[in-house]
Amino acid sequence: MGALILVVDDSPAIRRQIRGVLKELQELEGVEDFLEAADGLQAFKLLVDRKPDLVVCDLIMPTFDGQKFLAMRATRPDLANIPVIMLTAEGEASRKVEVFELGASDYVTKPFDNEELLARVRVHYRLKVLQDELREANKRLEALADTDGLTGLFNRRYLDGLLLRELQRTARYKTPIGVVLLDIDHFKQVNDTFGHAMGDEVLRNVAKVVMAGVRVTDSVARYGGEEIAIVFTQTPIQGVAEVTERLRARLEQFEHVYDGNTVHRSASFGVGVFDGRGVPLTPRELVERADRALYHAKRSGRNRVVLWTPELESERASEPPPPAANEPPPAS
Repeated sequence: MGALILVVDDSPAIRRQIRGVLKELQELEGVEDFLEAADGLQAFKLLVDRKPDLVVCDLIMPTFDGQKFLAMRATRPDLANIPVIMLTAEGEASRKVEVFELGASDYVTKPFDNEELLARVRVHYRLKVLQDELREANKRLEALADTDGLTGLFNRRYLDGLLLRELQRTARYKTPIGVVLLDIDHFKQVNDTFGHAMGDEVLRNVAKVVMAGVRVTDSVARYGGEEIAIVFTQTPIQGVAEVTERLRARLEQFEHVYDGNTVHRSASFGVGVFDGRGVPLTPRELVERADRALYHAKRSGRNRVVLWTPELESERASEPPPPAANEPPPAS
């Protein structure tokens, strides 16, 4: 998609002149179209509504001049990346300083030299394009830094930061938070029997099922290996338990198909919650609650949801370990 340039001047003749000068830019740089405004107020409305890629604006205009236009633009941080080239008259050196302080990218003295105007517009347009590309690249890098490459879920790094923020919110507003850890049952057998490609497919499918079964306000992350964490915000324990049970049932019935092979795999779930009352929890302590409940779910036979209770703290020390990961699942 081509660029859009906003030309601001109270003189229709000068606006036509500027468009004529920039015709070469339109042909060489992919400029798609021009917008025109006769004063700074009209220009600001177009800036907000259309978000052009560059603005050429006269400084001196009746009623609403270029300086007021820049002042209004400065109130909108989302418009700061749009370059503005000001047209100033001879002898306005002091006002040039003012427009720079208000965020202008450059200025051209009137009556302007056509080649100078074209060159300055071309430079700032190219800078804008490069800056936009850099911002997009940074956004992609940020997303990659927070995303698990196999499943597309958030990763452990993101989860740790999210839990810290949400627990602070819970402590302040006393809104409940729930963390669920799920572990795919007998996952090692999938890799041993069908290969790691099938194991990867199972992980991707489980991630999709979980993502489809929670709200957009909840977050899902790959916790490690075949474990996935779900963070439920502002949800009481009963609501967390109901959603988790539905996820358990869906995963139990789901068919994982890859390279002509089909497998079923259930999952075990541990649920830890905190309502914000009492001594505040750290992210690690909340995850440990879910992990202890998960341990109990696996020890009790897998394919079930276990809610953390204080009793689990004392039980764990005396419990035998859960069945080995390579133990065959019970016949169905």
